[in-house]
Amino acid sequence: MIKKRQIILGINWEQNSTAALMIDGRIVGCCSEERFSRIKNDERYPKNSIDWLLRTYNVKACEIDFACFISKVWTPTYALIRHYTSFAIEDYLKEQKEIWYPRLYKNKKNISILKIFENKIDTKQFPGNKFWKKNIKKFFGKNDHTSNTQIEKIGQNLRKEVLKIHLGIDAKNVRFIDHSSGHIYYSFLSSDKLKKGLAISVDAFGDFINYKAVILNKINKKVFSKEVTKGSNFIIARLYRYVTLILGLKPNEHEYKVMGMAPYSKEIYFKKILGKFLKLQDVKGLNFINVGEYKDLYFHIKKILDGQRFDAISGGLQAYTEHLMIKWVKNLIKKTKTYNLCLSGGVAMNVKNNLCLSEISKVKNVFVPPSPDDSSQAMGACYVQFIEVNKKKIPKALTSPYLGYCINDVKVDKIIKNLKTIDYKIIDSNINKVSAKLLSKNMVIARCVGRAEFGARSLGNRSILSNPSNNDIKKIINEKIKNRDFWMPFASSVIDNYAKKYFELNGNLENYFYMTNCVQTRPEYRKKLEAAIHPYDFTCRPQVVTKKNNSEYYSLIKNFGSITNTFAVLNTSFNLHGFPLVNNEKDAIKVFKRTKLDGLILGKYLVVKK
Repeated sequence: MIKKRQIILGINWEQNSTAALMIDGRIVGCCSEERFSRIKNDERYPKNSIDWLLRTYNVKACEIDFACFISKVWTPTYALIRHYTSFAIEDYLKEQKEIWYPRLYKNKKNISILKIFENKIDTKQFPGNKFWKKNIKKFFGKNDHTSNTQIEKIGQNLRKEVLKIHLGIDAKNVRFIDHSSGHIYYSFLSSDKLKKGLAISVDAFGDFINYKAVILNKINKKVFSKEVTKGSNFIIARLYRYVTLILGLKPNEHEYKVMGMAPYSKEIYFKKILGKFLKLQDVKGLNFINVGEYKDLYFHIKKILDGQRFDAISGGLQAYTEHLMIKWVKNLIKKTKTYNLCLSGGVAMNVKNNLCLSEISKVKNVFVPPSPDDSSQAMGACYVQFIEVNKKKIPKALTSPYLGYCINDVKVDKIIKNLKTIDYKIIDSNINKVSAKLLSKNMVIARCVGRAEFGARSLGNRSILSNPSNNDIKKIINEKIKNRDFWMPFASSVIDNYAKKYFELNGNLENYFYMTNCVQTRPEYRKKLEAAIHPYDFTCRPQVVTKKNNSEYYSLIKNFGSITNTFAVLNTSFNLHGFPLVNNEKDAIKVFKRTKLDGLILGKYLVVKK
């Protein structure tokens, strides 16, 4: 008799909607909808991702034991108007001025978001026009700013309906997972090394909790938890969102640009702004406390930052983030005597803050899993549900970030066959050696091989690579290929034997597998890596590559090192500015042809422009 597989489908349906599939306790696949739709941060129901997972792993809908949505409380209004993908900066400003200001300052409670943004309503998205029009009448009246209880009920019922239409899954097999719990368990259980950890979730909003700390232990093949603290008034994530908007950038997407600008500002310039931020919130014991009074954060911040320099604002906000987080984490460590940290939530995307936490006395490890923001919550939902239905049994750790679409050799062969040899040189042997030689000559080469990495960071399989020792290469990549902001630093991939030589690493090597931690570079090796480190503070966001986690990429970097004596490459994401990472063969060849890339590793071939 064939043993039945336990199958859990995890779904994050919001900003950067994502689906994950867990079979017998192992995450076998995870992919964001944006990779298939080609719409950055696509927040529509991840139908394409779900279909791809079930097709790839030969799973029928009737075999799914549990379908788990992250977040018990979910507002369908934003999914309907596609808040994250269809909103421009002007729309975010309009939202503040025409919705939140009247509600908070003029007590006008009956303002409808759907009415204000009627032109943004997308009824054509799955399950289609008829479904959405019916539910607009059913769920949304003149006032879509309903009570929390109503929002929870509406959001859960609507998601059950959509899943029923798509896969025929009965409501009794649908679960809704607490938002912060998804973050907490993902951050700890995805680690292959940690047996005990202080798991910390910090974000903007999720089931009315935006900071939480839990001690987790793996004992006798089971996982045990003890909550330390939680609360709902943590300010940093929302502060970053509004500062991003005030600086004329797109919130919920361009916060990383504010972080990248911060090191350029000297303390003498941001000190005054830091003082203003310090009057908003502080840490008392294990909790965050408000020390100032204001009706609304956006309008208050806009007022106190009026006339201040953009770089000083960025520097002040980063300093304030580090101040709050260091103080809070120190208190947590003192209370719990736990020195392994696991970070998740949107604030965990702040790699410089992660570095500061790793430098706290007594901290042994700061582990941040791939893309600890909400996109990974599809996996978090799977982990939480597995534990609940398997009597706290420990699921498998996340040993690889390569969880997405796999390049198809047959499709690649067809693309290569159709390329004109007058324009391209096709190489099909010793790919890594030849590519390394081209990189040593300062060529820029994209790599699209094997399975796509999950998340926001390119980890070699969907990457653009170049010589990290050539500082001039940054301008070439920025202007001829990526069209990205000049002040943003690039990252580096380095093979494990040289990681500790080039960088000051803290704790387990797995802390640096996913480009989620920042490190100090050793002065004597900065010239070797100057194009792949921050030009002002000389920090780096490295990816440590081992033979085990990516043997072919390891081979390429090693070959490059044998030529240049630099066992690292500059690594940036393989995409056009404003678009997701390339997903498949078609995406890769399209971007290759449209840009000034010199070469493309596509599957088993190297294509070089003549």
